[in-house]
Amino acid sequence: MYYFVAAILMFLASFKVLPQIDNIREYDLLLLSGSIFISIYFFLIFETRSKKGFAIFILILGSLNFIKREFIFHQYSSFDSFGFYMFSLFTIIMVFMYFNQVLKAVSDKSIFLNFDFWINVAFLIYHLGSFVIFLSLYALSVLVYRWEDRLSIGNLWAGQNILLFVSAICINTGVVWIIYHRE
Repeated sequence: MYYFVAAILMFLASFKVLPQIDNIREYDLLLLSGSIFISIYFFLIFETRSKKGFAIFILILGSLNFIKREFIFHQYSSFDSFGFYMFSLFTIIMVFMYFNQVLKAVSDKSIFLNFDFWINVAFLIYHLGSFVIFLSLYALSVLVYRWEDRLSIGNLWAGQNILLFVSAICINTGVVWIIYHRE
């Protein structure tokens, strides 16, 4: 469901790029939907109460960030690189919480047959790289942003697209692996 919502938002945002129409709201909605869906996903796969509580905390934090930007401060003019940076950081933390959970419950069943494992590996690849990209984007846009730095920002977005592609390959590899090795 998240990918469907994200695809629609990115499709709408892409129409606003060429005529230079502001598409910040679509990115804010993308961050909100990512916070909601990924928090719900982790809430459903976590087994302990404290881990589930952390997932709910991230959902609330993402919602409050959206409310702050959209309704309190009306921050429509700048991309929320800090919000995406924090979202990536919290997703990485939840991925490691999931891996901790898996390592504590060792079984004879191969971890490669668990789709959640492949999803979390893809999350880790994408969000670990995105963490660095959004941190760099935040530094470029807030601290040293000049007209000449637009090329650097474009390179950062290209790097994120590469991470997204590698994550998709990881998930597809997992799907093929699971289908091929079914008993």
